[in-house]
Amino acid sequence: MKIRVGDYLIEKITEQTGAFPFGALYPAHRSEMSDAFAAEPAAVSIHSWVVRSGEHLVVIDTATGNGRNRDNKPLFHQLNTPYADNLTHADVDPAAVTLVLMTHIHTDHVGWNTHWHKGQWQPMFPNARYICSAKELKQCQQDPALQELYRDSILPLIENGQLETIDVENSPLFAGALRYIATPGHSIDHASIVLESDGKSAIFAGDVMHHPVQFEHPHWNSLFCEDLPLAIASRKQVIDWCRQHQAIWFSSHFHSSSYGRVGRDGQWIPLED
Repeated sequence: MKIRVGDYLIEKITEQTGAFPFGALYPAHRSEMSDAFAAEPAAVSIHSWVVRSGEHLVVIDTATGNGRNRDNKPLFHQLNTPYADNLTHADVDPAAVTLVLMTHIHTDHVGWNTHWHKGQWQPMFPNARYICSAKELKQCQQDPALQELYRDSILPLIENGQLETIDVENSPLFAGALRYIATPGHSIDHASIVLESDGKSAIFAGDVMHHPVQFEHPHWNSLFCEDLPLAIASRKQVIDWCRQHQAIWFSSHFHSSSYGRVGRDGQWIPLED
């Protein structure tokens, strides 16, 4: 399904879906849940967003990637998903992609930056500029736990001269209508991406939220969030921004309603079944 925002056409490219019990996804808030709710599965999706307009073909976040060593974590480790085929089915030629924007450098957002080709990791999108936060890149390079990710999903971009870093607080404009805004907390320099075109607004919120239940409980942090107070502040910031701009929220992990609007009272109004 495609949705238009101003002059830009947006489509979801799914890599995989899964589920966590709510109590496991939001462990710090287990005491606020009934036993039945805590055991209930929270469905999640891992996907990219493709944004098209004229000469621009943009991919926002690149999911997890196949064949990666990720500490035997089932959602991430040694996957064999049809993501590349899903791109083809959406008429996305990797060679035609002009820009790849990363909201942050976590394994399920940067994996398809590269693919295994001719015996080595090579950029999946050979003619694209790849953009990430300079702070996120520095942390990735220095964190011992992220070295495998760095070697297979980031370093090949640097070696090929395709990676550019930015200060998200002073984001340039990309593809005529896209810019970063700082929404830290989930990661050190997590950023969301705003789209403004022809009087219409949208935001690609990254991991500000993992499930729509957080509209009801914006103080809930997932087990993946790093700085909990900052993550809460960023969540409220994006909710308020969407409400003020009557913007469409494009999520990174919502399953059956991956995009929608924020109601006047802060409720989630899905636009996708």
